[in-house]
Amino acid sequence: MARISSASWSSVAASRMTIGRAGILCQIPLTLIVVILSVTAPVLRPGLLADPTYELGFWLILVLLALCVVVPWNELPPGILLVVPALDFVAVALLRTGGADIQPALGVLAVFPVLWLMRSPLPTWAALTGSVAGSLLITAWPLLGSFDPTRLTSYAGALLLPIVMFCIGVTIHLMSAGADAREAEIARKDRELNDLLQAAIDRERVLTAILNTVDVGLTAVDAHGNTTLTNRQQELFNRLSTGHGDEAQDGLVFGSDRVTPLPPDRRPVHRALTGETFADELVWVGGTDAQRALSTAARPIKNADGGITGALVACSDVTELVEAVTAKDTFISNISHEFHAPLTSVLGYLELVLEDEHPLPPHLAGYVDVAGRNAERVLHLVADLLSTAGDRVRVHPRPVDLAAVIEMSVRSNRIRAQKNGVRLRTDVHSPLWTLIDPLRISQVLDNLLSNAIKYSPEGGLVIVRAEETDSQINLHVDDRGMGMTEQEARQVFSRFYRTPAARRADIDGAGLGLAITKSIVESHGGSIHCTSSPGRGSRFTVSLPVDGDVSRSPHDTLEDSL
Repeated sequence: MARISSASWSSVAASRMTIGRAGILCQIPLTLIVVILSVTAPVLRPGLLADPTYELGFWLILVLLALCVVVPWNELPPGILLVVPALDFVAVALLRTGGADIQPALGVLAVFPVLWLMRSPLPTWAALTGSVAGSLLITAWPLLGSFDPTRLTSYAGALLLPIVMFCIGVTIHLMSAGADAREAEIARKDRELNDLLQAAIDRERVLTAILNTVDVGLTAVDAHGNTTLTNRQQELFNRLSTGHGDEAQDGLVFGSDRVTPLPPDRRPVHRALTGETFADELVWVGGTDAQRALSTAARPIKNADGGITGALVACSDVTELVEAVTAKDTFISNISHEFHAPLTSVLGYLELVLEDEHPLPPHLAGYVDVAGRNAERVLHLVADLLSTAGDRVRVHPRPVDLAAVIEMSVRSNRIRAQKNGVRLRTDVHSPLWTLIDPLRISQVLDNLLSNAIKYSPEGGLVIVRAEETDSQINLHVDDRGMGMTEQEARQVFSRFYRTPAARRADIDGAGLGLAITKSIVESHGGSIHCTSSPGRGSRFTVSLPVDGDVSRSPHDTLEDSL
């Protein structure tokens, strides 16, 4: 075994106060047992205190206890404290020698200094050596200075106590080693837990800083709708909506019309907790004087089994964007109204000129006719602008045979198709009775057929098909024109949108026809979508409910509002 290192002693020096207290705790039991034996000696063991050797050992034990209490061991070198267990062996030897005839088992008190040595910073070999030497001192004390060959048996018996103390010391060492290993493992795990805790705290601080930096309101809730995480921006939105509560309370939360209160079961948190995932839902929060438009998105949080354990809701302030779009629509509506009246007047006067009893020369009549056609074109464009400026196209449904409406629209577009060298084909089974506004649906068909003819090459084919199911009528318009990419097909219903290919081909159009078509179809409670591929043509599908439901489409989204 290696000699005790300076690092060990410095470690002991760092805990001098603890060692002094440990010394007192080791000395108290030994002193207590000796005091009890001495106090009860006059009754139970007469003559024990009369022996001066025993009395010397007794007083030495008391002095050592006093030294443990009085001496400032924390100010002395740590190794000096080991003088106490060494003197304990001397005291026990005196006690055993003085009381050998009355109380021969006093040598067992050596276990206390042995315990002290085995728990000291000494190397194990030094502690065991000290324990054996001290125990041998106790048993050999009476034999010192008087060797008698006839007492060899007594000399051999003196080795019994050192052997027992050696075994006790080894046992203490093994038990201490196990305890030290457990303490070291506990200390290591404690350090790991502290490191993990500190790392978690640091991550939480970073996450909090990030959440409070972004201008998007974020809220996380548990399965019962209780808020578990939110950021500063969302707290501002909550104060707008409730004044002092969170979204779950009744507050100033309105639908897209800014007037109708949003029912609790239609609010983002509740919808997300039912398993619904959505984005770009427009809600208004706050009073009349301080309303803000929020684009909300939500997603449920699920566990490994698929159960909903919470939800995450994000809110973005889009008030300026919504107000800008509203201002644009208002501007378009006002300008369109301003144009409508003078254009109507121009067309009227041009008709009067052409119908005058004094006809114009042929070349002047041709000029006037060209002016009239261009004025009519501008008037139609103004009408389209008026249609798109409103929030919704108004329809007046009545029972109509949709097959007849389709046939009439195809017939009216056949001349235009022949001029462009495009063939028209229909595949419609009549009758298809349903509740629709025939004028508006005719406008839808005219827009779709006009686009299909306009974007089809010469010799192309446009097919109109209609099919009826139990719940709806699907109307398809297929062409084999230039087609579009998937992204362009998603944007084609936006107002003023035109594909890059159409702009490069210099094909006439303002990008309003399909936006108007979409608005008319949705006003009938239906839907329209486009599937297309570049160079292979496009298919527009209109789905109308059989029962003619003309209610508003399910929920106003931010995209629809814009």
